Amino acid sequence: METKISYIKKAAELFSQIQKAKPLVHCITNGVTVNDCANILLAAGARPTMAHHTKEAAEVTAGCDALVCNFGATDDYEAMLLAAKEADALAHPIILDPVGAGGSSFRRKKIREFFDKVHVSCIRGNASEMLAVFRDAGTVVGVDARESDEKDVEGLIIQASEFAREHGCVCVISGRTDIITDGNKEVLIKNGSPLMSKITGSGCMSTALLGAFFALEKSMTAGAAVPVVMGIAGELAEKECQKEHSGTMSFKMHMIDRISLLEENDIIKYGKLEINKD
Repeated sequence: METKISYIKKAAELFSQIQKAKPLVHCITNGVTVNDCANILLAAGARPTMAHHTKEAAEVTAGCDALVCNFGATDDYEAMLLAAKEADALAHPIILDPVGAGGSSFRRKKIREFFDKVHVSCIRGNASEMLAVFRDAGTVVGVDARESDEKDVEGLIIQASEFAREHGCVCVISGRTDIITDGNKEVLIKNGSPLMSKITGSGCMSTALLGAFFALEKSMTAGAAVPVVMGIAGELAEKECQKEHSGTMSFKMHMIDRISLLEENDIIKYGKLEINKD
């Protein structure tokens, strides 16, 4: 029987394994966060590559350990689909980030098409983005989560569980409480800092890190590990900013720093995870 301690210990072990295995993660992500995604993967010990052209995306992903597709990069949709078909054929994990799905029917259409054509291992987004995918309906304009969507934790769990069962994937919903489910069980993560919502890229970085964790293990545990690790890094970065009386740009720098300095014992010490009970 899995306990919250076993989840936290496994998250710590997977983080250490990334530093030894150095998985190569192919990220097709939006231009706003390409550099952030590359740096967070490097900080964790993984290796990033970003090939966005249709003539090379599939070939590049064939040599990688995981594929991350960020739908903030809809201009590169054809490259994402070609890479995903190659990754699917090789049984590599595919991670999808439905950036901005709450405000774009075009993105929702392409996400549905993507799910129809390849097997997605994990989908990660904020509450409003994920609800837009679950319901195939608009929720917000832009990329921020609506507070009312985040508050309905039980409603999110029900819809995420149904979606996960239907598609055989892991759903990771970010928010004040992060929700992770594979359709059969759910865990809730309480780690994080409010400053994470004040910078561009915290969500995209989390999705990129999911690529590294899923490269080692396609599981709900791998999905839960990322919000624990990122949340702890955010908490520690906030403390650094408080000491320095510094702002949000320093926070981003410190958060990436903390990922590069994080150790197994830190994850075990600071991890805040709950197993949801019906």
